[in-house]
Amino acid sequence: MTHDPRSALLSAALQAAARGWSVIPLRPGGKMPALHGEDACPHTGECAEGHRKPEQRATTDPGRIHAAWGAHPFNVGIATGPSGLVVVDLDAPKTKGSSDAPSGATNFEALCERAGVPWPATYTVRTRGGQHLYFTAPDDTRLSNSAGSLAPLVDTRAWGGHVVAPGSTVDGATYEVTHPAPVAPLPDWLLHHLTT
Repeated sequence: MTHDPRSALLSAALQAAARGWSVIPLRPGGKMPALHGEDACPHTGECAEGHRKPEQRATTDPGRIHAAWGAHPFNVGIATGPSGLVVVDLDAPKTKGSSDAPSGATNFEALCERAGVPWPATYTVRTRGGQHLYFTAPDDTRLSNSAGSLAPLVDTRAWGGHVVAPGSTVDGATYEVTHPAPVAPLPDWLLHHLTT
């Protein structure tokens, strides 16, 4: 029996949607959306009244998910803003000779220590060399993405962004849930750092 990547990725997309997370197809084996950009917009279908960005086309509809992932082995992206999520992305150093450089996880741990709080217990996904910490977004604040504003190699994805969902594979590394805890609310101390 052969492994069909389409069925595994379809299952991953449906599981994310069942959590209420809006998904988009990503290029097979990659992180970028597999949807057309504004320059290539055909102005038909969902874009008949003007180009809709991937975040606007994200869905939880099982029929649309079956149609997309049943046809192609797309990786699964979770549109964080429409999904009510803020995901903290902890990266590994990417440059050669950076073995002594602290990772995003080390930098985030230092942030927790300075705030006097433990590492947050929340839904966590191992990425290609790093990890994603999932949090529910606050109801009264619309957060955007950030890159390194919390600390080096510590980014966030919220409105205007997406993350690769567990079950997807990037450069041969499969994204896997390492801590299947419930998704915790975004801690106040992190919200403070992201809004000041």
